[in-house]
Amino acid sequence: MTRKPHPPEWLFLLALCAVSALAELGFVIVNISALPVFLKFGLHLPNLPGIALAAYYLVEALANSPMGALADRLGRRRLMVMGTCLSIVTCLATSQIHAPEGRLVVLGVTALILLLRAFDGMGAAMLWPNVYASVADRVAPERRAQANTLITIAYMAMIPLGLKLGGWLNENFGRNFTASEPGRYIPSFLFAAGCFAATSLLAYIVAPRRDAQRTPEEESENAPVSKSSLMTAIHQYPWLLALIFLIFIAIGLIAPYVKPYFMERFGIAEETFGNLTLGPAVLIGVLSAPLGKLVDKWGKPQAIKLGTALCAGALWGLLFATHQNMIVVFGTVLGIGFVMSFPAYMAFVSEMAPESERGGMIGAVRMAQGVGAMLGSVLSSPLYTADSQHHTIFYLASGILTLGFVLSLVVVKAPTKTN
Repeated sequence: MTRKPHPPEWLFLLALCAVSALAELGFVIVNISALPVFLKFGLHLPNLPGIALAAYYLVEALANSPMGALADRLGRRRLMVMGTCLSIVTCLATSQIHAPEGRLVVLGVTALILLLRAFDGMGAAMLWPNVYASVADRVAPERRAQANTLITIAYMAMIPLGLKLGGWLNENFGRNFTASEPGRYIPSFLFAAGCFAATSLLAYIVAPRRDAQRTPEEESENAPVSKSSLMTAIHQYPWLLALIFLIFIAIGLIAPYVKPYFMERFGIAEETFGNLTLGPAVLIGVLSAPLGKLVDKWGKPQAIKLGTALCAGALWGLLFATHQNMIVVFGTVLGIGFVMSFPAYMAFVSEMAPESERGGMIGAVRMAQGVGAMLGSVLSSPLYTADSQHHTIFYLASGILTLGFVLSLVVVKAPTKTN
């Protein structure tokens, strides 16, 4: 049987970037834009956004490795399509939830929301590891880092766009409902379902078939994290894992409430908040390539330290901002800090680990990220609702990022690669 020739590498990467962008747009609209305001204002469950996002993070963190291993057997295409189809179902199901009345109904709605978030986390775990593994399947080793950077930029560009688009959809197509009615937020969930449908179709076209994936020797580069490799990573690089764990606790703390917090604090609408985040996104996109070159020239340890410092400083600045336009200023600084520090960190840990243990180290890092984000999200709901001014989670996240910066000064040093 004659195999179809592979598409040109540039075309494959362009399509994979589109998969990444569409999927992230759907995830942002659901998890960061629509869900927090839907739960807080539409369903009148203000204590649930953090717990709901924690369910998503937990399942994604635990399922990343098994889904990557399953894709090695069943094929990337099958898992990517199944994952995005699962997200379509969760979007449509969430859009049909109505405001609960009565204690038992509240408990039932809460359980349903958490179950749907868990399914959505499973869908993400089926998709994202295989997006990056597809790069290694098709792209030459000397160009894989550049390819991964393109995919990362593609999905990061969708974060502010999702915040903007989610609010615009609700305020224009949900205007027949008030902000306190669940129907107001249905347009966001339906649009996100459309994003996942487009992702599924594109993934089916572009993702490598099973017989086009890597050999067992090449597969070891992205081997799923096993118990032994996890324990090795914890034993050899505990403070590096602690650093990324702390950073993602801070992210988990503020992610569920960043939109409703600033909407209430400055008295602005959903679409206005989206407009304020769009400017930083454009600027960060323009600066991403020069920043990447600067990181390569300056060195990854320095980039991690400076990037973490910028993130901490920007979050402190947002806390003391007195005008909504300061969201643009400090949001830009925060984005630049993340673009500098996170890719540099991932490259740094890859270089630190021996080649035979690189896959296990990356798997351990991803697990530390997921557990940290989950823990932060679990803590965010009780802390947010306990403080009438809602400042606590942002003070705590700023303090944790500051601690992460101090820790980076101690533990992030020039790598000494061993074989």
